[in-house]
Amino acid sequence: MAHPAEGNSTVVIDFSGVISAIANLPGRIVDSFFAYTVSGLTSSAQQLVDSSFKFMFSNPDPAWFCTPYNGVMAIVESLYSLSLMALALYFILRSNDAEGRASAKKWMESMLVMIVVLAFSFQIFKMMLDFSAYLAASAASESMKSMFSSPLSFSTSVFALVILIPAISGMLLTFLTLLLRYLLIPFLLFLFPIAIFLYFTPITQRWGRAFLCVIASVIFMTAFDALVLLGLSSLFNSHDPNLADSLARAFAVLFGFAAIGLTNLLIFILAVLSIILQNNTVRSIVGFAVAGKVLAR
Repeated sequence: MAHPAEGNSTVVIDFSGVISAIANLPGRIVDSFFAYTVSGLTSSAQQLVDSSFKFMFSNPDPAWFCTPYNGVMAIVESLYSLSLMALALYFILRSNDAEGRASAKKWMESMLVMIVVLAFSFQIFKMMLDFSAYLAASAASESMKSMFSSPLSFSTSVFALVILIPAISGMLLTFLTLLLRYLLIPFLLFLFPIAIFLYFTPITQRWGRAFLCVIASVIFMTAFDALVLLGLSSLFNSHDPNLADSLARAFAVLFGFAAIGLTNLLIFILAVLSIILQNNTVRSIVGFAVAGKVLAR
């Protein structure tokens, strides 16, 4: 600050404001970094919720995959033609055996049912997809998205990161499992006639049953997700005193969406295990492992 004096003038500069600004600069940088990070995580959470709802209530159109499906059906038709030839040979070799004739007759009945089911397999698969979408839309709707998109107020940026980082992980799990289910639909469509063929063939019936269970569980996964959403919606809209606290409600809203991902992950794990355990060697190993743990106790 300049102070005029008689005869000559002196200039005095006050550095206190500059020094204070420099001293506060690291804190402001840290606050800006945390605020930017929290804003980015909040935006990411909203995008994950929007994308997850999109995949929860939609399915790819099976009509897009008619050409490769016809190729798979051609392979299956050649397989059951070979099965019919094997059945005829089996009947000839065991024609003098009453038990053999009864077994051949039962196999023939299964083959006839298989041919009819395979003829309508595409329509059956499409009907399963449509029924799954109907169940999901009946139990929940995209309007429930507002439960997870309402703005939350945090006392500090650090506290916001403590909540948002695990919540983002849970929401990412939900999004990835729903995306994986969407991407698996064409593969399941191609696997469906093969699973039907395996189910109606006596020596591979348990494998066919396992594949059909996997297909059904993945297709109807979104129906289970809708039930989880319905439960969350009922809970959040109730006058539960335990959720009246803003902290508890913030955690419940953010982590409640992760329950969908955990449900889907459990369905995938059970589906894979149902296939793996069809192998007698693997079942023996699992049985010995379980027995060893029981005896160790």
